[in-house]
Amino acid sequence: MRRTVFASMLLLMAAQLQAQTPATLVITNAKIATMDPQNPRAEAMAVNGETITAIGTVAEVAKYIGSSTRVIDANGRLVVPGFNDSHAHFGGGAAGLSRLNLYGVSSLEEVQRMFAERVAKAAPGEWITGSRYDHTLWGERWPTKEDLDKVAPNNPVVLTRASGHSSWANSMALRLSGVTKDTKSPPAGEVQKDPRTGEPTGILLETAQSLVRPRAPQQTPEQARERQKQTLLEGLQFAAELGVTSVQTGTSLPEMELIRELQKEGKLTLRWTGWFGLAQAEQLAKQGIVSGQGDDWVRVGFLKGFVDGTLGDGTAAMFEPFTDRPDFDGLPRMTQAQLDSAVLVADKLGFQVGIHAIGDRGVHMVLNAYEKAAQVNGTRNRRHRIEHAQLIKPADIPRFGQLGVVPSMQQTHATTDMRFAETRVGFDRSKTAYAWRSLLDTGATLAFGTDWSVEPLDPMRGVFSSTTRTNIQRMEPKEGWFPEQKLTMWESLYYYTYGSAYAEHMEQKKGRLAPGYFADLVVLNQDLFTIPVEQILQTRVDLTVVGGRVVYERKPST
Repeated sequence: MRRTVFASMLLLMAAQLQAQTPATLVITNAKIATMDPQNPRAEAMAVNGETITAIGTVAEVAKYIGSSTRVIDANGRLVVPGFNDSHAHFGGGAAGLSRLNLYGVSSLEEVQRMFAERVAKAAPGEWITGSRYDHTLWGERWPTKEDLDKVAPNNPVVLTRASGHSSWANSMALRLSGVTKDTKSPPAGEVQKDPRTGEPTGILLETAQSLVRPRAPQQTPEQARERQKQTLLEGLQFAAELGVTSVQTGTSLPEMELIRELQKEGKLTLRWTGWFGLAQAEQLAKQGIVSGQGDDWVRVGFLKGFVDGTLGDGTAAMFEPFTDRPDFDGLPRMTQAQLDSAVLVADKLGFQVGIHAIGDRGVHMVLNAYEKAAQVNGTRNRRHRIEHAQLIKPADIPRFGQLGVVPSMQQTHATTDMRFAETRVGFDRSKTAYAWRSLLDTGATLAFGTDWSVEPLDPMRGVFSSTTRTNIQRMEPKEGWFPEQKLTMWESLYYYTYGSAYAEHMEQKKGRLAPGYFADLVVLNQDLFTIPVEQILQTRVDLTVVGGRVVYERKPST
């Protein structure tokens, strides 16, 4: 009895002490969407250091304001948890900020015009690169080397498609790389050739991309490292402006070292979870590296593998041939036996696994591999993932929830691919493409992101896509593409914040605004819950806070 009374007194004293401790930051007069089902809405919050200490009404939080507290009056603006991009290629996206960016360019003629301007500034023989073109915006035919030769006859040119799964080269780039009519396609790749002449067309699918590599300018290791660090800083600033406070991204050990260096220098403005290649499992384990290792800022994530290509490139692994290519059913990267073996090894070593799978056969193969790993190694809370999971057989949809597999999906892939999805795979298979609602209804936990730089990093595009399933450029169809798969605004934000945190085993610390959680949050200039859907894409971030520190504040327009 005495122990119980004493314990109660200690708890009361601790609560009183906390109440008397001034907050370092208070946000008041806000519309806070907490993503906490137990306390979904609030008006104010108090932050001490990196974590939230109180959340509630303005009056309840006012007692945490001291002489040194920074008080931010939200003036009725919407506050949400910081966006957690569950699948990005951050280093590549950051590097792409300074490259020729062809995202959304709607005609071949415009691409040629942009390259003509770049060629005019280049020295003869200098390699010219670009990325993120999408030929499906121009019609159904693939572009050719001759299309680039017209504007760059004396410079080698290679462009990466938006998906990252194919490249487009001109004649000079092919010649310098030794790609000729006699070049054979590598495993899981294709050198497209003219059916009449046998000459390469300039399009290189999947692994065939490695046949053409631009020659980079000479740099010392120190110069290259410093340039990479500067590029990462530019990417961090860009992410802060968009309200991205966490990122799960492909990385390398040297890049992780740079990120930790930025952390020590106080320049890291988001939480970084880096994934490595599935083939590295045993090598990483020997070095003592495993999923979840690190701290709250820089952590090791899952191991990523590839089972197929993409829908846009027509290389996803399908059960039935593509509708627009009846003799072809994709380019699988592994057999089922190879995939099973790789997943079993990684799972046994304690790694979380995430496999890129876009076609229905690819998704089926990955689910089989995860099911086998559970049978052989025992059921564990690994939260293995399928990255993209774009086309799913109806019978496979419930298996995500049953097996505890996280569908890590990118909403803008749906509103980009809807232009050509039915041409590629037909109406019936498109019914369960990007099947967010069906996955939720059968017990899966979604994790949302962008696949940056495949798609833009802006979370508003994803929120718009999952709530409307409408093409971003044309706002069609008005009711949405297979609208039965749409999500509510709350769900769209929830799985972009809490869902993404769940996918990396961090849902007890981030993804919602509640006491004890990290103060990672975003103040928006519009209320996403009340504005017309057309205005979602015009919503801007006014303030980004990470770990209780303001890392971006938008300047008032003049």
